[in-house]
Amino acid sequence: MKKVLWFHTTTLISALTLSVFNPSGNLHVQAQTLTPTSKITYVAPTAQEKPGEPTGRRRGGGSRGSCKQYEKLTALVPITKTGNKDLVWGQSVSQTPTFWFFVPDGLSPKVPVEFVIQDETDNYVYHTKFNPPQTRSGIFRLPVQPTKPLVAGKSYRWTFSIYCDPDKPSSAVYVQGSMTQVAINPSWQQQLAAAKTPLEKASFFAQHGVWYDALTSLGENLQNTKQKDPKIVSAWSELLKQVDLSQVGTDAIEFGKNAKS
Repeated sequence: MKKVLWFHTTTLISALTLSVFNPSGNLHVQAQTLTPTSKITYVAPTAQEKPGEPTGRRRGGGSRGSCKQYEKLTALVPITKTGNKDLVWGQSVSQTPTFWFFVPDGLSPKVPVEFVIQDETDNYVYHTKFNPPQTRSGIFRLPVQPTKPLVAGKSYRWTFSIYCDPDKPSSAVYVQGSMTQVAINPSWQQQLAAAKTPLEKASFFAQHGVWYDALTSLGENLQNTKQKDPKIVSAWSELLKQVDLSQVGTDAIEFGKNAKS
């Protein structure tokens, strides 16, 4: 059986209003014909273990009742080993980072979702909770604009929750991880300026251990173009495979853009 990859694109204009553009822009790509000529390799950076630091949770885990269908909720973030810990962790250079999740079942206005980012002293730098429109399952993109500038060298903890039973908030399915902000030095600026394609930028970020920006460079292109570049489709799949995330699939739906905190 031939495997088919497809991407959907939608945009959330506010917490309650959905605007769909390019509704007929689905493109079917036969996966077995993808023969990339440019490889992408994620080089995991070294993470410093901090006493008492939460390790994170890449997958939603077991649940019961109305929440069971979301137990395979997965954050598209590497698991990095630090001493005795396995951290759900990656790096970013962006002041407006984008986060990606695999949501295994459709969402609706009756199922609130919440996303928060906290600094090292547990202060909120971003918080949004809203009722999403009716969507199918797939890979979701959440771009954010923190209320405070992200500081290079500092780590930030994020949590994404699905309140599948609004009457029982404690039953929410969630994933949690962390992101360390890194600065772009002059050498990086020159190399990024020379990168002319999303694949070249993604390869640069991956090679230098900047996970969030590597994945976003590929994902945004796949969502925002009608004619999908087979090399980028393949690089997206390869990048996920390198961090043991190939099982989440490749359907992409964007939500949360411009969501207000």
